[in-house]
Amino acid sequence: MGRDEHAKGGKNAASLPQTPKNQKLSATEMRAEMARELDSIETLVKQRKQNEKRK
Repeated sequence: MGRDEHAKGGKNAASLPQTPKNQKLSATEMRAEMARELDSIETLVKQRKQNEKRK
């Protein structure tokens, strides 16, 4: 018979990666960042619609 083709993971194969403390955001910071991103997306959509009307 051949070799076992099933790859065996290491001890950390099933664990999730951890976020470093200096990169974590508080809930209020996260909400503010999401609001900024949604606002920028909204302005881009508005600009695209205006550009399509001009054509």
